[in-house]
Amino acid sequence: MAVEIRLMRTDRVYRPPDVMDGTVVITTPTALSHQGIRVTAVGTIMLQLSARSVGVFEALYNTVKPIQLWSKTVDISPGGKIPPGGLELPFHLYVDGPSKSAVLPDGTPMETLFETYHGAYVNIQYLITVDVIRGYLQKSLTATTEFIVECRPGRFQKSLVVPESVNFYITQDTQKHALYPSLRAGGFRVTGRIATQCSLTEPLMGELTVEKSAVPIYSIDIQLLRVESVAAGERMATESSEIQTTQIADGDVCRGLRLPIYIILPRLSTCPTLSAGAFSLEFEISVVITFDAGFSKQYTQVEPTASKQLVAFETIPLRLVRA
Repeated sequence: MAVEIRLMRTDRVYRPPDVMDGTVVITTPTALSHQGIRVTAVGTIMLQLSARSVGVFEALYNTVKPIQLWSKTVDISPGGKIPPGGLELPFHLYVDGPSKSAVLPDGTPMETLFETYHGAYVNIQYLITVDVIRGYLQKSLTATTEFIVECRPGRFQKSLVVPESVNFYITQDTQKHALYPSLRAGGFRVTGRIATQCSLTEPLMGELTVEKSAVPIYSIDIQLLRVESVAAGERMATESSEIQTTQIADGDVCRGLRLPIYIILPRLSTCPTLSAGAFSLEFEISVVITFDAGFSKQYTQVEPTASKQLVAFETIPLRLVRA
């Protein structure tokens, strides 16, 4: 016996107020009695406190109760019997606004559904479940699948025809570590330009130029970071973590060469920047320049607290929108 949910949209992406169409497929070698077949769709925000921000004990014992964003239930079949071979039952669900009872921990009612997001300490997930309810002492048949909720393009559409960007500079004066004397003696300057506001459907673009560097460069990477904040009593526990790293240069790059930055944003690990009282989601871009391992090794022997490979970096806030 097996039960499966098949959604009509292969990408499983829905934008309120879309209608979700699908089919419940039940396969059984023999006739199967049941007391009803029900489809339930729920949207939930799960928050977790970071042990590094609030301490191990507080993170374990002060768990944050999940917030239910949205819930829909449809009975697609009354009690009866499924014939041998199987049965296919269609269903329809409206993916509309949040439930009337959906409120944040501070009592603020929710006005719209948040987009699907899978993070380290904040998780916004939408699941659809089918239950084939059976009689007493018989285990119900259940299947669950995830679908993705995206907001429709809003007021940012026109402003994002040309994404906002900022110039950045990385010099020896902005870096404080063991390589500082060598960088200052021979000079170190990296300049560039990168978007600070970007649509989730467009690549993140920019450029970078190594104007001079007395220390050989090992690689240049662009890190996409998430900054998640969760309410912990009267304060916010904030934690930054890496989403992905894109290498744009390998080895000691030519000085004065303009390097393009072109990054595809991951689908489920990003969402529009938001602040919802009990939690907030922000994003950052970090330009990381890793120096040659030979130089780093010389200085890490003198400075044990240094990492194996010394780096220079610059972190820039990034605002993501749905446009």
